[in-house]
Amino acid sequence: MTEWCPDLSASNAPRYAAIADAIEADIRAGRLSPGDRLPAQRQLAARLGLDFTTVARGYTEARRRGVISSMVGSGTFVTNPDGLLSRGLPGSGLAARDIRRQSPPDFSMNLPPEVSDPNLITRMREGVAALSADLIPLLRYQTFAEKDPDRQAAARWLAGVGLKPSPEDILYAPGAQAALANILAALCEPGDRVACEAVTYPGIRSICGQLRLELQGLPTDEDGIDPAAFRNACRDGRLKALYVNPTLHNPTTRTLSEQRRRDLAAVAQRHGVPILEDDPYGQLSRKEMPPIAALAPDITWYIGSLSKSVGAGLRLAHVLAPDRSAAWQFARSQRTSCVMVSPLTTALATQWFEDGTAKALLRHIRNESTARQDLAASHLKDLQTEADPDGFHLWLTLPNGWSRAAFVSQMRNQPVGVVESDAFTINGTADEAVRLCLGGPHDRKQIDSALRVISQALASTPDRTSTYF
Repeated sequence: MTEWCPDLSASNAPRYAAIADAIEADIRAGRLSPGDRLPAQRQLAARLGLDFTTVARGYTEARRRGVISSMVGSGTFVTNPDGLLSRGLPGSGLAARDIRRQSPPDFSMNLPPEVSDPNLITRMREGVAALSADLIPLLRYQTFAEKDPDRQAAARWLAGVGLKPSPEDILYAPGAQAALANILAALCEPGDRVACEAVTYPGIRSICGQLRLELQGLPTDEDGIDPAAFRNACRDGRLKALYVNPTLHNPTTRTLSEQRRRDLAAVAQRHGVPILEDDPYGQLSRKEMPPIAALAPDITWYIGSLSKSVGAGLRLAHVLAPDRSAAWQFARSQRTSCVMVSPLTTALATQWFEDGTAKALLRHIRNESTARQDLAASHLKDLQTEADPDGFHLWLTLPNGWSRAAFVSQMRNQPVGVVESDAFTINGTADEAVRLCLGGPHDRKQIDSALRVISQALASTPDRTSTYF
């Protein structure tokens, strides 16, 4: 159906959002059906009297909601995400809410592969249902007792990365991002300096920007941050913390060697600079590398979140502080920012720890990640990449002739998240490289197809490749 042209006159929404709204409305009304082909973006822009960018953004929003899909060389087609047609019938008061709940995630986010195994999904649902037997107490304000079941279960889970904390020493945060923000708020004042890898997780940039902290990128090699560079950064006394993502590093996928971990810990101990060990991928890695917190607990803040090893929507992180005084400061900072971690979230995590669901999810993510990395290796074998079979992202250095901006533009319609190196680069000029995210809800067939398009595009030059039809 290439003649489709919506009437946007009655909408007060921004034009791009109105286009996505119109696609959804016409699916519900039966004017669009799964498999229908939508007009090319430039063609629709001319019909509506809008600029191309607005229409392109509207299609991007519709893809985010999961109501259309695009394939280079084929066009843009209507889909039926999770029964949108039936749930969106008139009289269904839950339609809009269900659409939002079923909207696909942003593929540029580094998400673990979602579960498709019916048996595992049933198991997950049973864990959620088990909470209903004691639901009312979970809706109250509360604190965690030193010897409560949640801390006991968390201690057993953290043993999976080689830690042996006392349950009473485990702190909670609503995700690693919140934990990092509260730790830095407790440690630093505006204008203080925090060091990190020269190419690092973008979230730490956002936190430091919000807290008005100076972020200093340190040079790295294949083993991680150069200890000599870290030592030099410590000497003027302004450095308040070192941030590291030592296992399956985001974005490069590198894992610090044990010796490098020991070397960095020794420098930190000598200069009294705390290490913030952000370890969202530690449970995934089968390298059995000791956490820095196990090597130097007196100087290390450990943050182990569940977003990459269980599910991105399970916003829970376990935090270990260097000492009781630091733990108290963190608790005070967190209470100011969010009062408490959701008891429902904590209870669900404990339920899944105890009944084995969390480990089953971990195995699924590992196995699916390995399969997707194998697909990537087969398609990208002639290109320079860094990857790990236990991770669900990879770092791709672009071949000559390709800029990161051109590549990201060309790949905007693919069901693989592409993020240019600028987002990760702290100092200097960003390399011509991108992070590819292989996780998310899309299946292997979609991954395989998208990787084929990526490899074919990079075998050519940007001026001979176009995603606009």
